[in-house]
Amino acid sequence: MVTVAIIGILAAIAVPAFMSTTRKTKASEVNAVFAELRQRQEEYHLANGTYFSTGANEGDIFPAAPGSQSQETAASMPASWITLKLRLPNSKLYCGYVAIAGTANNPAGLGAKAGEFGLTTTPSTDWYYLVARCNLDGNSARDGYYFTWNGDTKVQKRDDGF
Repeated sequence: MVTVAIIGILAAIAVPAFMSTTRKTKASEVNAVFAELRQRQEEYHLANGTYFSTGANEGDIFPAAPGSQSQETAASMPASWITLKLRLPNSKLYCGYVAIAGTANNPAGLGAKAGEFGLTTTPSTDWYYLVARCNLDGNSARDGYYFTWNGDTKVQKRDDGF
């Protein structure tokens, strides 16, 4: 009986820690996808003189409904991602992504998430920012958001998606 109680206590400690580690591993895709988006944005800017928005606003993410299950993306990438020539590190994604771009001294396109993460003034050069929305715990009441922009490539996060 004592052995069963000890095993139960150890399981109660180990299972939540394992679940948290599993969600963090899934969220690590954000860094890889952001790196790919950054590289493609710079290539696009070099070729076209401007950055490229993959969506109309911060809510226009792909895949559109991130969740605790990965979603196949290779066969269904949106035209905007094809325009950027994205090569995703995985064919399945847990989080949804969007790139919002603008021109120097033009605030058009700066959305609420940009402000939440500290991009509150219009950059004096052409700009883009990336937003990832994750729902790795399946609870749609609290999504995690990740943010980076070309003026500060550090990835910031809110709620970690779980």
